[in-house]
Parts: sequence; structure tokens; C-alpha cells
Amino acid sequence: MKRIYIFLISITVFSLSSNACDVCGCRLGGLSYGILPQHFQHLVGVKYSYASFHAKMIHDSEYFGDEYSDDSYQRIDIIGRVSLLPRLKLNAQLPYLINEMDGSHQKVSTSGVGDPVAMLYFTAFNTGTEMSNWKNSLLIGGGVKLPFGEYEKLDDGLIINRNFQMGSGSVDYLLSANYTVSFNDWGVNAEASYKMNGTNDQDYRFGNQFNASSYLFRYLESPVIGFLPYAGGYYEFSEHHYEGKVEQINTGGTALFATVGAQVYWQQLSLNVEFQASLHQSYNSDEVATIQTNGRFSVGVIWSIQSKKEE
Repeated sequence: MKRIYIFLISITVFSLSSNACDVCGCRLGGLSYGILPQHFQHLVGVKYSYASFHAKMIHDSEYFGDEYSDDSYQRIDIIGRVSLLPRLKLNAQLPYLINEMDGSHQKVSTSGVGDPVAMLYFTAFNTGTEMSNWKNSLLIGGGVKLPFGEYEKLDDGLIINRNFQMGSGSVDYLLSANYTVSFNDWGVNAEASYKMNGTNDQDYRFGNQFNASSYLFRYLESPVIGFLPYAGGYYEFSEHHYEGKVEQINTGGTALFATVGAQVYWQQLSLNVEFQASLHQSYNSDEVATIQTNGRFSVGVIWSIQSKKEE
């Protein structure tokens, strides 16, 4: 099998948000293409992601009963990449969301198309050849999330928790930097992303978000397939949400995850499976609320296409 030179071309944006209209968990977001063959210029694929949260309110009062909620977030993303210039690529992603709240005081199930994202990535440098031992690359990206998904869904005449809406109703902006260095079959990837959220027409704004990751990987190959296991850590942070000038309680926070995953390459196809387990979490909950994230899982399939000029 022809050796694949690799770099990580991805952006990862997680929304760590909750809002106590009922006890609720957080919101799953995220854009990650995985570790892709460098010599393919275009791609199309699909990715499935799952996350769940448990939240509770212990009122310790004879007048108010305790509340709990088990929330799950699923998303199916249609993803694509087009090479515009040798150093400039356009990434696009359109999600379909399935969110479920199973709470003591409210049960909600919503689904629909979410907000699309478009990112432009510029390759600042990409050194190394098939014959060299050392390779490294730096990608810098910027993009926008557009308000397409429904963000005013109701339950019994009241607006559903903001995290269970299909979209945010706002235009948001993203920045990302991604660096990969490898020696022979071993490599390290480091990435950081920042998302600046706008305010929607209901005067509600999700908190800005930052995340960073670092992974160690190794590339193995046979005459038929390539195999790339990886492991590392992932950190995410979100500010409080605001409605007008009022800071929303039980929103935002930080979490640190251990990540393990693997990719399998066969000709133009790549399969990625990833699992994240929480190492530490600290959400901005008040004195009666507790919010806890569980493990996260994702699986994706990508079809890579080589441009004619590269064939």
C-alpha cells in the first residue's frame, strides 16, 4: 500500500452550555474530520456523534421536590472539503441533530437540521517528503456558523431549553490552528480553536468557547490497509450565556477528557472511531445544581477524491 503522508485537518468546537428552565445537561457540538491523507484534495463523508449528561437539583426543601434530568445529544454530520488552491481549502459541515431530555419535570425530544459551518484553512507550511523522516505542517483556519436551524421550538407553549434547540439563531465566528509533527511512523498533533458567538433576535447569546487537544499517533500499514491508532487529551471551556445583559445561571464551564481512537484507511476510504472519557469537569452550576458529563463517542466515514492535476 502506498505510504500516506498525513496531517490533521480539523476543527473542534464543543458547546458547554446548560440552562435551568428544568434541570438539564449540556449541548453536544463539534466538527472534526480526523487524520486525513494529505495527497487527496477533496472529500465527502458522514460522521455520527453521541454524548450524554446527567443533571440534578437538590433543593433540600419541603416545598420543592428534587429534580433530575438525563439528556442525550446525537448528531449526524454531512461533511465535505474542496481544495480551492494548493494551500487553501474550504471545509463545510451540515448537522442533523437528535436531542432528548428525560427529566423529572420535563420530557422533550427534538430533531432537525442544525446550523451549517464553513471554514477556510490555509497551509502555512508543510515540510517533508515521502523519503524524509521528519514531517511537519501548520494549518490556520477561520470560518462562520450560519443561523439555519430552528431555535424557537416550544413545549407546552414555553420555549425549550436553549441547548435542545436545533440552532442558536446567531451568526458565530471561528478561529483554529492545527500543528502536526511526525518522525517516521510516529507523530504528535496539537490543535486549538476559539468560537465567538453572536446574539440572536431574542437577545440571547451562548458563551464564547475555547478548546485544545494534543494526540500521539502511530501509522501502521499492510499491503492492503493503513491503520492509525491515537491517544491524548482534550480540554474545553465555555463562558456563561447571556440573555440581554443578564448572566444565565448553570451555563458554561470546563472539562478535560482522555481520548482514544483509531483510523483505518483502504484506498480512498477512511473509517474513524473515537471515544472520550471525562478526567475532570467543573460546570458553572449554582449551589443546588450538579451537572455531570458522561463519555462521548463518534464514528465517521470519509471518501477522499484526488484532483485530476494530482493524478
